[in-house]
Amino acid sequence: MSPRRSLRPAFSLRPAFEPTLGLGALGLLASLPGAVAQDVPAGASLALPEVSVSGQVPATQRAGETMTPRAPVSVAETPQSIDVIPRALIEQRGASSLREALRSVTGISLASGEGGLSGDNLTLRGFSATNDFYIDGIRDAANYTRDPFNVESIEVLKGPSSILFGRGSTGGVINQTSRMPQDATFGEITATAYAPAGARATVDVNMAIDQVAVRVNAMGLTQDTAERHRIHSDRYGVAPAITWGLGGDTQITLAALHQREDNIPDFGVPYLFGRPAPVSRGTFYGLSGIDRERYDTDVFTATIQHRFTDALSLRNITRYGNYHRDISATEPIIIGTIAPGTPASAIQVQREAQIRIGTSSILENQTEFRAMVPTGPFKHQIVAGLEIGHETAQLRRWHATPPNASLINPDYGQGTGAGYVEQRTLFSDALGKADRIATYIVDQMQIGDQFELLGGIRYERFHSDFANRFTGLRGERTDGMLSWRGALVFKPIRDVRTYLAAGTSFNPSVEALTLAVANVNLAPERSHSYELGASWNITGDELVLRGAAFNIEKTNARTVDPTNATLNVLDGRQRVNGFEVSLAGVLLPGWNALLSYTYLDSRIERSNNPAERGRHLLNTPPQTAALWTTYDLPHGITVGGGASYVDARFGNNTNTVRVPGYVRYDATVAARITDGITVRFNALNLTDKRFYEGVYQGSTTPGAGRTLIASTTFRF
Repeated sequence: MSPRRSLRPAFSLRPAFEPTLGLGALGLLASLPGAVAQDVPAGASLALPEVSVSGQVPATQRAGETMTPRAPVSVAETPQSIDVIPRALIEQRGASSLREALRSVTGISLASGEGGLSGDNLTLRGFSATNDFYIDGIRDAANYTRDPFNVESIEVLKGPSSILFGRGSTGGVINQTSRMPQDATFGEITATAYAPAGARATVDVNMAIDQVAVRVNAMGLTQDTAERHRIHSDRYGVAPAITWGLGGDTQITLAALHQREDNIPDFGVPYLFGRPAPVSRGTFYGLSGIDRERYDTDVFTATIQHRFTDALSLRNITRYGNYHRDISATEPIIIGTIAPGTPASAIQVQREAQIRIGTSSILENQTEFRAMVPTGPFKHQIVAGLEIGHETAQLRRWHATPPNASLINPDYGQGTGAGYVEQRTLFSDALGKADRIATYIVDQMQIGDQFELLGGIRYERFHSDFANRFTGLRGERTDGMLSWRGALVFKPIRDVRTYLAAGTSFNPSVEALTLAVANVNLAPERSHSYELGASWNITGDELVLRGAAFNIEKTNARTVDPTNATLNVLDGRQRVNGFEVSLAGVLLPGWNALLSYTYLDSRIERSNNPAERGRHLLNTPPQTAALWTTYDLPHGITVGGGASYVDARFGNNTNTVRVPGYVRYDATVAARITDGITVRFNALNLTDKRFYEGVYQGSTTPGAGRTLIASTTFRF
């Protein structure tokens, strides 16, 4: 039998961690910082990956040497801002959701959207990324609460990325790298308790025999949201995977993910005089027996990959995903126009019913070819791909007229137990379908020891068909879009990389497989970006300084038709200028730190709505910052903590609604009892700060109060 070998990419990665950094950005780097901490046994040294990283993170956590999803080179060599959240950091912070894990990334605003959206919604560098979630490089466009129980790392690629990911991705994409079978036998069980109330358990078991390995991850959670009365989450999930040919030239993996949720949704509190209404943090406007959300998520993936040589490989992935949601929620909206000075006790709130039942699906096949091709003094690292996909989204919406509520003291008991019977009236029954085919090629060419040149192009044909069977609205169109990306990399010295990059993205009207009368005949929106970045490995790969300045511009944004207010035209222009800086790594032996800062200057430069001109984009805080640090004490004890800062932002594009900024503090302490047992204590929102997190156009959601977490992990 031939000796066992790992299935490697088509070219060798650099042995040294050399993160990507940008021309002329060294001035920025003297400012603020950010990257990612990791969890290792107390007393061991820790080398943190730069917070611009991606790909599956190996056990060493040296994320700079991993592959960027769909790109030809490693994270350290990719001329783009890419943030990584490795598994160790997720565990350190006690994160039980993707949203909690993303607090380590700046330039993101959580939970944005219109009424009726739930699950994971956010903006990235000022633009909505609701449809830009991925699992292992394939779109995961559904509104549900993503749990990281089966996640090895989370990668955030910032800036337009249509060349690699297709439609959308104006502000960037969020990719989850799954936990795959390994060539070892091991297990891990974690039991967690929450205060004020809740429990969670996760299991990770991997078994390997010869060249076959099986891995199963499972999770169960029940939790009340601290200081938010009635808000509750229940979910469980299981993710099995099996790999044949592990370590050989040909490898086949079958994987599945099933997750079910049964929650009480939270649409927060209404706005009053352009600010969150002055009510207690626990105020909830839902109704007993009425408000609930149920989700079923099923994802099945088959991957076949073959290595012809160390310089040539081929991979094919087939994915089927099915997502079902059933939600009945209450969005509170102030009734009428309230005169200044009106007592809060005299103000009434309309319970706006948000009732949705829908099922979406995706069937996609990707074929990707990787090669390293030397041509004289140049070394080409190439990735080329072909994608074929079919997506559907069926959604029904109902009206209902729940009883109004008092602003100060809404009566939760006015629901079914008090005689209220929900009378639903169907007003929308829509079905959207999309077929797409795309091909792309990206080449990053090394020119000597100091220069690299990246060039890539993608063509995507996107055919959409939409019909609202209730209103009679129908729409069908075919869009062909060409995307490109280019970059020049300059390495003045070994540990410094600089780059200048540019790229494009596009957003079809039926991007999310929904359509309105206003957009039925519109071509895609187009965006482009420019980014100047730099990184410096200050002490090898143990301490990394990184920064980038960027401009993103949507050149033909949708705006109201000046001759017909029921239609949109592509006459708008929106842009975001900004910069980010970060520092991550080992400051002193045993002391690890992550610091990051992002500044965003967003502006609506052109709009046919005069009230929007010159205004800031909704849910785009000018400043965000993150800090996380840990210190290893004697006797296997690690202590740590950090802060997350989000600046004030607006709840609409006319900037008449403003949500205040906040700083949230978190803390952790862990103790290694034995080699196989670790206990950890976390405090989220340590100071019990009142803040607002979800920003909707009609309401805003208060963040959770102080949450205490105790967990024990058994490894075998």
